[in-house]
Amino acid sequence: MSTYSNDITTGDTALRSDDPEVIRRDIEATRADLSRDVDALHEKVSPARVVERRVDRAKGAVGSVKEKVMGSTDTATSAPSVARQKTQGNPLAAGLIAFGVGWLASSLIPASQKEQQAASAVKDKASEHSDTLTAPLKEAASNAKDNLQGAAEDAVQSVKSTATDAAATVKDEASSAKDDVAGQARSSKDEISSTPSS
Repeated sequence: MSTYSNDITTGDTALRSDDPEVIRRDIEATRADLSRDVDALHEKVSPARVVERRVDRAKGAVGSVKEKVMGSTDTATSAPSVARQKTQGNPLAAGLIAFGVGWLASSLIPASQKEQQAASAVKDKASEHSDTLTAPLKEAASNAKDNLQGAAEDAVQSVKSTATDAAATVKDEASSAKDDVAGQARSSKDEISSTPSS
């Protein structure tokens, strides 16, 4: 008696589901499906692929931000006309653009003697107070580093644990599927052997 209830029709001939050729094809198809599933699961949970996907996502985000900030070369050449269009009727935008142009021009012109003296005086004052300002900043940076380092180590351990668990699950499922296929093959072989020849 066959474990399959349907006959399979291929072309002009109807093959019985207990036909060894049909069973072999079915086993091969099952193996191919399992192999694809295991490969897809391995690809999805592989730590290297997880890291690669995250890096790609970060690069994409950086590229998107860079494109927004830098714009394309077409944007750079059309900037004056676009600026004129955008600032018409918007005095705040016009003021900010004028401020930016003034700042750019001032950075291109060398500093005068008076400006150099004023800059030197500000620098001296800032260096006097730098220790009182930098100590809390260094401490905050150190604390942030310690907090982030622990979180990063936890994340790595979590990914490693998940990957190990997933690999064990895949291995167990593959072994179970292999045993099932082998059992079905033995059962089919026994059934074919016990069927009287025509």
